[in-house]
Amino acid sequence: QESHNTSRGQEAVWKLSRIQFTYDTAERTYFKDAVSPGKHTASSHRLSALVTPAGKSYECQAQQTISLISSDHQKSVQLLLSEVRVQPFDITADFVFSEEHKCPVDEREQLEETLPLILGLILGLVIVITLCIYHIHHKLTANQVQIPRDRSQYKHMG
Repeated sequence: QESHNTSRGQEAVWKLSRIQFTYDTAERTYFKDAVSPGKHTASSHRLSALVTPAGKSYECQAQQTISLISSDHQKSVQLLLSEVRVQPFDITADFVFSEEHKCPVDEREQLEETLPLILGLILGLVIVITLCIYHIHHKLTANQVQIPRDRSQYKHMG
């Protein structure tokens, strides 16, 4: 947990700052034909993940990738997280999460889903308003005398 100075004053947040992942490449279920079987450790370096305002839980449905540095420097280790929900502090009861803080990826996806709907409704409203104005204008000008625009119709007047 740490505090940041913002325009709204002092704001407390919590974040994941270190991960240590231990894996065994001798396990044949996940590591087939491993070159150097054995236990290895991968850890994070200056990590700042799952940043959330204090007092809220973290929720993210989207897939996130965290790169780790392996003890065996020939290997690249990436931790893939999806459908994550974490309540690190202030647990009121077992299996009860506080108000969730959605990750930026989920918020962006939600906006991408709702934005076309909003734009479609606005466009439909503009079309309906335009048709109403045309209808009203047509009704008001229907009883007025129309002056001929073609000059050939003026010949019989002379």
